[in-house]
Amino acid sequence: MIRIYNSKDYKWTFNTETGLFNRWGEGVKDDPQFSPIGPEILDIEVSTICHQGCKFCYKGNTPVGKNMSFETFKNIFDKIKGNLTQVAFGIGDLTANPELNMMMAYCRDNNVIPNITINGFNLTDDWVNYLSTMCGAVSVSNYDTDVCYSAVKRLTDAGLKQTNIHQLLSEETLKDCLVVAGDILSDPRLAKLNAIVFLSLKQKGRGVKYNPISYREFSDFVDIVLKSGINFGFDSCAATKFLRYISDHPKYRQMKRYIEPCESALFSSYINVDGLFFPCSFTEGYEEFLFKHIGLDVVNCKDFIKDIWEHSQTLQWRQRLLNYGRNCPIYRI
Repeated sequence: MIRIYNSKDYKWTFNTETGLFNRWGEGVKDDPQFSPIGPEILDIEVSTICHQGCKFCYKGNTPVGKNMSFETFKNIFDKIKGNLTQVAFGIGDLTANPELNMMMAYCRDNNVIPNITINGFNLTDDWVNYLSTMCGAVSVSNYDTDVCYSAVKRLTDAGLKQTNIHQLLSEETLKDCLVVAGDILSDPRLAKLNAIVFLSLKQKGRGVKYNPISYREFSDFVDIVLKSGINFGFDSCAATKFLRYISDHPKYRQMKRYIEPCESALFSSYINVDGLFFPCSFTEGYEEFLFKHIGLDVVNCKDFIKDIWEHSQTLQWRQRLLNYGRNCPIYRI
């Protein structure tokens, strides 16, 4: 199915089967600075319950947490769905929220594609079959290589083409990143992996003890993974670094079209388990002298665009992000 939105200054097409998304403005060479009608992608936290206790978890999740109800999810979704193409579900333990499958089905019923990142644990055959049928993409976070690789194999064997690995990239995990990159070429469980996505460290939660890599280390790392020939990507937080890396590449202008810098409160947003809106999950709880973002209540708002998307706080963040050239204005990436 091809979904289309068409207005004078903001247009897009989205292929719900392949995930191909194109956005432009009045002409095909025009790039809108932001969506005037709400996010295209929603990152929504439906559970904070997690038993893994990973030492770099930016959420700091524990086995004692809370779940979002389906009714709350539906309330939020219905207020935002007009411009939504995809929903990224945030969850600790896959089995934590018993209504997760209902939420995903509701997305599909509204022609919005659900995606999810899992830790690979508690992945039953029923969940493999459900996720491979319902999701556009599933990413497996690499907290335990054996669990991660086995989960990838089970999902790809079930026919899920967009199966990825998420791997934190930091000073402390750089060697692990190189190991996984090598394993993609040698471990048969990863033969049908779509790509590995390297996630930039943000020093938040339990991740405050970790350190981001320098641009020199980043460049050397990209050199290695490019030469390896594996499929890889980065989160939007690293877009500026990667654009700098390829600035002298003969296909720079062509490649740039496929790289999206930070889009928080421009084209995407985050809503936590309590139904509170933030530009992205890393702005939740962040405070500094010039900026303090308090979650905006989506559950009880009457009009999402007027009350949330055009709220003075959202406008403040949006302008600040644009002033920074869509580089993260609060973390050293």
